[in-house]
Amino acid sequence: MNIFEKEIMRRVKELDCTAVYRENSNSVSVSFDGNIIAEIHGDTAEKKGSLDEQESEIFLHIERLYGNVANYCAAYEKGESIKNPNISDGFRRLFKIGKVEMAARYDRKSGFEFVVFNGDENLEFFENYDNAREKFAVLSGLVDREKVFDDEELQALYYCVYVTLEMDDALNKDMLELLSEVKRRLDIAISKNLSAGGEESESAV
Repeated sequence: MNIFEKEIMRRVKELDCTAVYRENSNSVSVSFDGNIIAEIHGDTAEKKGSLDEQESEIFLHIERLYGNVANYCAAYEKGESIKNPNISDGFRRLFKIGKVEMAARYDRKSGFEFVVFNGDENLEFFENYDNAREKFAVLSGLVDREKVFDDEELQALYYCVYVTLEMDDALNKDMLELLSEVKRRLDIAISKNLSAGGEESESAV
C-alpha cells in the first residue's frame, strides 16, 4: 500500500466506516454497517450498489474525504523538506504563498500532522487537514474569512444539492444542469480551493 491508501483507510474510520485493501486490484473497499458502499481506486471513489439515504450521505463524505486525502498526499510526496528552526524534522512543504507556508509530516501509526506558519512567526499545528487549509487560506489572504462559508456550511449546501439531484423527480433538464454545475463548483470550493491561488501559489515541487 502507498501513503494515500494507508491514509484513506485510517481516515474513513472518522465516518464510522471500515476499509479493506484489495491487493489484486490495488483498491480500497469501504463498508458502512457491514455493507460495501464505496470502492476507492487511484483515480476515483466509486459508489457501490443501491444506497439508502444514510449510506448516500456517508458516500458523499467519502467523496470529499477522498479528494482531500488525494490532494495533500500528492503534495506531500512531491514536497521539499522544510528548513525552519522552530519546526522538527520530517515536515515537507505542501503549499506556499508569499511567506505563508503549509507543511505536513507523515507517521505510519498516527497519519499526518500539519503546520501553518508565516516565516518564523504564527506557527500553528493541526491534526485536521481542513482546519490547517482554512488557516493557510486566511493567513495568506487567499480568502477573506468574512466572505466565505465555513466547512460545515459548505458541506450542508453540497449535501442539499446532492440530495436534490438524486431524489427529486420534479426537476426539469435545465434545473438538473444548473444544480449539477452548482454541485461541481461547491466540490471545487471544498476540496481544491487552494488551487485558487493560481500563479501566486507555489505548490510542492
